[in-house]
Amino acid sequence: MKLHRIPLLVQKMIVGEMGFDERLFLSFTSKKTCSLLGLSRNHLEGISIEIHIKASKVSIRVRKPSIALTERNSAINICSSTNNEWEFDIPYKQYYVNGSSAWTIDGSTVQTVKYPSTIHCGLIDERVGRDTTRNSMIVFGKLLRHLNSFLNIQECRQCEFFTTLPVGLFRQLDCSYSYGSIETRTGYITSTTPEDLTFLLDHIKAKRLSLNVAVSTDPVFKYRKDPEKKSSIDWLRIRNFNWVDFSQLPAAKVISMEVRSCDINAVLKSWVAGRNRELDIGDFEIDRLTDPNREAIFNGITRHETQLTEAELTSFFDCSKHLPNRQYLRDIVAVDILRKSDGMRATVIEGNSIYEVSRNMFVMVWSKGNLRTIGRA
Repeated sequence: MKLHRIPLLVQKMIVGEMGFDERLFLSFTSKKTCSLLGLSRNHLEGISIEIHIKASKVSIRVRKPSIALTERNSAINICSSTNNEWEFDIPYKQYYVNGSSAWTIDGSTVQTVKYPSTIHCGLIDERVGRDTTRNSMIVFGKLLRHLNSFLNIQECRQCEFFTTLPVGLFRQLDCSYSYGSIETRTGYITSTTPEDLTFLLDHIKAKRLSLNVAVSTDPVFKYRKDPEKKSSIDWLRIRNFNWVDFSQLPAAKVISMEVRSCDINAVLKSWVAGRNRELDIGDFEIDRLTDPNREAIFNGITRHETQLTEAELTSFFDCSKHLPNRQYLRDIVAVDILRKSDGMRATVIEGNSIYEVSRNMFVMVWSKGNLRTIGRA
């Protein structure tokens, strides 16, 4: 009997009993079946994906949830030793899928071959062959949308970009995911477009976002955040700042970057003026800091004696996973600044790294989270 001829309530009961592999295979059969699977998408939890962008291909790994057993109130996670992972390659390698069965995803052919712990999938779309880079991104986005249409994919654990970023790449990422880590390769600066960078910073939720990108435009592009967007990035690491407007930093709780001493003044002034409200912690590395430009950092900014005790200062560094341990810093100097609109306090901390010639400057906003960290809340 065909599944679609069974009453809807019974269909949902059957789908509710299906495992990961059964759902994935069924999703390839028709749009009607995929819609049916979407009705019970909350049944499967814990599915996650990893995305790797390389010069030759896009690789998407879908990991199945582990089997949770309970023994004396203790949770034990057991992963199946076979078929525990699906790996989609765009473009595919022909020898992976020779002689395998074929299905479809919205007009693209899918062929699979099983290995002991991985099912390799080739997505075959004639458009990819005509324009590999651009059309691979179309197929990439199509696959992400397909996976999320019937599976409860709540997170992407890792998303890595190793090479030059194709135009439109960031805009193909699924905004409904919570990304654990998105990183561009740190060995050299890669180019991206204003549209891609703006989409990434305004729409993507991520615990860690590390960007080593440049935007080449005429006139020079400076990212301006959307005032309607709330902070959705926990930790933003910027390795090249040619696109950064220091008076309007991206919405992130923690921002870490190498900067010039003159740019720190713009960051602090904008915070005092009531902008950059999402910032909780700033971690800025300055390559050269002399007495004259140290004073220039605070031009136009009123400084106050810090209200942090030595114990609280140490606790701030020791408890933050984003900052170095205080024992690796020397010659620490701390002052407070106040935000004009509401009197919010922030402590600006300077310190030399014992291993490098650079000078580090940290900003600790007296937010509820930071006050709990130092033991004041």
